Amino acid sequence: MTQEVIDGKRLYSFIVSGARNLIVNEHNLNRINVFPVADGDTGTNLALTMKTVLSKVKAERRADQTMDAIAKVAVENAYGNSGMIFAQYLNGLAIGLKDKETITQDEFITIVENAVGYAYQAVASPKEGTILTVMKQWAHDLKHNVEEEFEALFEKSVTSAKEVVDQTKFKLKVLLDNNVVDAGAKGFLFFIEGILHFIKTGKLDDNEFKAAELDDISEIIADTNVGELRYCSQYLLKTDKNEDYFKNLLKEDGDSLVITSKEDYVQIHIHTGQPAKVMAKLVNEGTVTTHKVDDMQIQANLMHKPKSKIAIVTDSIADVPKEFLDEHQVVMLPLNLIVESTVYLDKLTMTPDYFYKYLDGFTMNPTSAQATPQTIERLMNQVLANADAVIGIFVSSKMSGTYNNISRVVSKMNTEGKKIALIDSKVNSVAQGMLVKEAVLLRESNKSFEEIVQGVEEKIAKTHIYVSVKDLKYMIRGGRVSKVQGIVLSKLKLKPVISIDPQGKGSIFAKTLSVKSAQKAMLKKIKNDMKEYGIEKYSMVYSDEMSVMNSFVEKVEKIIGKKPEYIESISPIVGLNAGNGAFAIGYIKS
Repeated sequence: MTQEVIDGKRLYSFIVSGARNLIVNEHNLNRINVFPVADGDTGTNLALTMKTVLSKVKAERRADQTMDAIAKVAVENAYGNSGMIFAQYLNGLAIGLKDKETITQDEFITIVENAVGYAYQAVASPKEGTILTVMKQWAHDLKHNVEEEFEALFEKSVTSAKEVVDQTKFKLKVLLDNNVVDAGAKGFLFFIEGILHFIKTGKLDDNEFKAAELDDISEIIADTNVGELRYCSQYLLKTDKNEDYFKNLLKEDGDSLVITSKEDYVQIHIHTGQPAKVMAKLVNEGTVTTHKVDDMQIQANLMHKPKSKIAIVTDSIADVPKEFLDEHQVVMLPLNLIVESTVYLDKLTMTPDYFYKYLDGFTMNPTSAQATPQTIERLMNQVLANADAVIGIFVSSKMSGTYNNISRVVSKMNTEGKKIALIDSKVNSVAQGMLVKEAVLLRESNKSFEEIVQGVEEKIAKTHIYVSVKDLKYMIRGGRVSKVQGIVLSKLKLKPVISIDPQGKGSIFAKTLSVKSAQKAMLKKIKNDMKEYGIEKYSMVYSDEMSVMNSFVEKVEKIIGKKPEYIESISPIVGLNAGNGAFAIGYIKS
């Protein structure tokens, strides 16, 4: 028997070929994803993990150096449950390759077998019938057919792995109920099939890889009730703590806990109902360098029980009740909030309760930052996968780069056959939230895509917001008011009312000496608009204390003659500038 010798470049080719075969099957894997949650993103998560590896890693001559680089990128950039397990498997391969310039066929098999253990160790509660089962059985088959030539050995092991994948549907009830195999297990099969393709052909060209023809899948009647642990959350930390420490720390905070590590970095995946609580724990254990949070409930609903083929997307600056977003399947893009040098996700890992409680105690001024292009593209791809059209309603482009940022990303995406309208709301906060609500009502009145877009755009000119700011210091340090103007206003102890002009720029509507005077100015404007135009509907928001506007709410109700659509807290990212003690009204004129 001729022994295969694998150096860094050949090993790299194995990984590239496997990755490319997995990536082209992204949609196939999403279609069958029902475990642990039917959120339809296993293919996307595995594909994104491998795309990042391919984009950041180059082949080295030595096998150990190549695999170590692959593992480091995979661990730090893994997506989702299966992506995290896969990354730790690759890390297990790297650990087994330590100090090896080349490896033989026998060594390859031993290293593959040892890597399985690392994958299992990463999962707090391993389950059979998943990617883990196929990894384990594939290693077993390689080991027990070791005497064969490498190509024949590999081909036989892949054939056996296919049988194991087919059997996964009988291991977990949710798979059997939907008559599908486990998506993560199938993804690993696509990976090793890709390696086999290279072993047999030596070709790595993209056109060598085509999505598999899956058997017809009957309509999946998935349980879309994700439950309380609805947020698929991942956190990458630089820390001196080990995996077992974090398993113990987070064991009560959710399930699907997967933890991987490489050097002084730990990557944590957890399904939780409180991503902000998990974040609060982790910032005390090291430096959280990146994190992401996916709402699996929204994902499951959009994929399996969509209310419409027209999806509505907004950003986290839009202040509208979470219950409304959930009920009507509105997708929210969280923007970034930087607090004490740590990046948080607005409304997800930084909540209003925490933010306003500690706002005045932060040693550094909190700031905001755009969602990354990768985050935007990933969210839009998820939405477009299950919708024929998308309407996005975003914060004023004169107040944030969000609208322009999203427009740039979407312009580079493949959106063939889809209708997309990105709308600059020219407002923010509660006013923006009311426009989102208008879009939903139009959609649920069976209006067409074009009619919804036209209806929202017509409402923009009629939509207004007035904000009572108790302390100008927040707006000054946030750059919303110039330092010179801010100093003058502060010395005069003015309590301004802030509004937004027709172009979408912030402006000072009234300069008053007290919050009470500010309320009077706002009430006078509301009364005048009610008399001259009529007010169709209105809503209110507040920062830290709703009680500051109790009397204001009562007086507005008397003027307009009806209750507000909703009263909601101001998002932390808006609160950067509004500050504690702020409240606002947004309304649409008739």
